[in-house]
Amino acid sequence: MNQPVTAPAVTWTAGAVARMLGLPPSTLRAWHRRYGLPLSTPQTGSHRRYGRADVDALLRMKHLIEQGLGAETAAARAFHAGGTDVATLLTAVRDLKIDTATALLEAHLVDHDVVSTWERLCRPALAALCGPGADRCVDLVHGLSWAVAAALHRIPAPRSAAPPVLLACADGERHTLPLEALRVALAEHSRAALFLGGSIPDTALRDAVARTHAEAVVLWSSRPAAPPRRLRVPRLVLAGPGWPHRTGPAARPATLGEAVALLTAG
Repeated sequence: MNQPVTAPAVTWTAGAVARMLGLPPSTLRAWHRRYGLPLSTPQTGSHRRYGRADVDALLRMKHLIEQGLGAETAAARAFHAGGTDVATLLTAVRDLKIDTATALLEAHLVDHDVVSTWERLCRPALAALCGPGADRCVDLVHGLSWAVAAALHRIPAPRSAAPPVLLACADGERHTLPLEALRVALAEHSRAALFLGGSIPDTALRDAVARTHAEAVVLWSSRPAAPPRRLRVPRLVLAGPGWPHRTGPAARPATLGEAVALLTAG
């Protein structure tokens, strides 16, 4: 029986990669010499070969440097899984280098899923800015929120004809970022979701359900809120700390991961 032939992986020379990056070859050599860039492609002979993952990491490194990060830190963030930590992200935000913060988050999302990035990076960073003296950090919170949303928007939405999950903030609630994260986390599971935005009145929510035939509605509230009345939907999920403990048949996930598991089960 003939064995299937596997096509060799595409690789590029150092000169070709330097041209792709718009860099002098001497800069690429200096990066290797100074920072010991770990390549994923097996190396044979005296000339370096780069695979797709290596080129992507170099592009991330170049982008982080262009946004103001030091080259050594940029190399660590771009080539090492989990390289971006909360302290590095907060440093960029506190310096109001929001493009750098966005690039750090994008690099982290390459190696981690949305739930991990949200729980290990975004939430701790937001919590650090919302602690004592938070009234003097409003600009930083908004900047970080913008960076998180911008990084999440780079992940494409799935193409699905299935009835979507509707995501909305309760009437009066304008903190939309947790639902932005949920929308993209569901996209990673090929689950279609339609985000309606902040402060959606009950009447508008009922109209949206009727128009879309949604099979699930997720309502977020960080402030005291009452569950919507006369909302006929197969599944209602109440997320956030604002809901009463007793909410009838509505589901109450405590974390982003629990919400994703609930909406993707079956």
